[in-house]
Amino acid sequence: MSPIVLICATLLMSDGDSGRCVTDDGTRHRVRLAGIDAGEVAPFTRCRQRPDVWACSPAARSTADRAKARAVQLAASGARCTITDTDRYRRNVAVCTVNGRDLGSILVREGLAISETNFGDPYRREERQAREQGRGIWQ
Repeated sequence: MSPIVLICATLLMSDGDSGRCVTDDGTRHRVRLAGIDAGEVAPFTRCRQRPDVWACSPAARSTADRAKARAVQLAASGARCTITDTDRYRRNVAVCTVNGRDLGSILVREGLAISETNFGDPYRREERQAREQGRGIWQ
């Protein structure tokens, strides 16, 4: 079976790792970037439900606004999202690329998100590089 690919005219990011893909016909699809976790931004709904998750830690929340701003900047002209799964919130889990560059990889490499170990730790190399260079949350 071929993977489902969403061509997003706009990818409206609500935080560093999730948003809405708006296609040319105006259809909206909830999207969660595969393999990363970024800090939660206000109103911190997830943190009220699950305060023990990494995204709700002080370190993660200290870069949450920067992660969202960078994701918004990168995805402003649209994205290509390949759906890999559906999460418990019924969002499409997807690897999204912008001009051929993996959005999740960029955010992890810049220290604005971590590689999600619960999903295979796909960006381990990028996270290690961010740690070594003291970027973002690793300052």
